[in-house]
Amino acid sequence: MKPQVITFADFQPGTALGVHAESYTPAIAAAWKSIFGQQSEDGAGGPAEAASVAMALTMRAYLTVASPRPPGNVQGRQRFQLHQLPRLGETVSSVVHCIGKQVKRERLYVDLQVQGVGDNGRSLFTGVLSVIWAA
Repeated sequence: MKPQVITFADFQPGTALGVHAESYTPAIAAAWKSIFGQQSEDGAGGPAEAASVAMALTMRAYLTVASPRPPGNVQGRQRFQLHQLPRLGETVSSVVHCIGKQVKRERLYVDLQVQGVGDNGRSLFTGVLSVIWAA
């Protein structure tokens, strides 16, 4: 039996949808380096890599927790605040919250906040995704 897709009516502002935990592993670092370069002047092993990984972890948390989604959703806007860089080997726990929803011009908008924390509760990032929800 297929799980029921999440609909606009299912979202309750102020409610956590779930948590996604993922480690910033050497495999993730290697994937980043395969795209952007292996050298430190390319950003490898430094702040550019860690910041990019933080953004990727934000999206992975959203895609994992807010699932299954109806076909046709469109991400309309994204804001991202980086508090601290994740460290290689650190496990990042990202909590996805519904922080708002509204109907504008007959479209269903959902605002989701993803808050990532690292080891010992270190605040890493806060992302807000505004999505036009399809159903």
